[in-house]
Amino acid sequence: MSGARGRRVRQGAGRRLAYGLGLLPAAAGELVGVAVSGPLGGVDTARRHLACGGVTSDLDDRAPGPRVLLHGVLSAVLGGLFWWLAWMALLATARGPFYGFVVAGPYDDAWGGPNLVGAWAAHAWVWVGTLVVLAVVWWALGALQIRLTEHLLGGRRRPWVVPVTVPVVLGFGLLVAAWVQQI
Repeated sequence: MSGARGRRVRQGAGRRLAYGLGLLPAAAGELVGVAVSGPLGGVDTARRHLACGGVTSDLDDRAPGPRVLLHGVLSAVLGGLFWWLAWMALLATARGPFYGFVVAGPYDDAWGGPNLVGAWAAHAWVWVGTLVVLAVVWWALGALQIRLTEHLLGGRRRPWVVPVTVPVVLGFGLLVAAWVQQI
């Protein structure tokens, strides 16, 4: 892609990356805003975070406190998921194109072994696939969080948002618990 369209796609991807990584601090700020100045403080924080992601949405300043609190808690968990996915991308990068530097031979049992070239090529291809999957998941989670914000704090009510968010949050908890146990 070149020209204006490619530039917009790159900017959109960069904004979505920043939006995801900024979600955990924004959710913490939203919860502090609710504690300090009530629901309006939480809605203001959510509005500013949406604007940083390039999203304009009409949020209701009169959103009830429990909805704002639920949004802050779910956003904090989704923000943790974004940071975990970023960590997985960094690990995949260390194990993919830099496989020969991270793992010393022999490569007899490695994917693509028995030599370094085959092992490196196999791990590099897995790395590319992993990053593609992570990018799609990142994009989908960003879209889900935006819809969650609109559903809980705005006027656009979509009945599928909370029933989809809850299993994602629970699944993330199970995934992290399983990953920590295998370390």
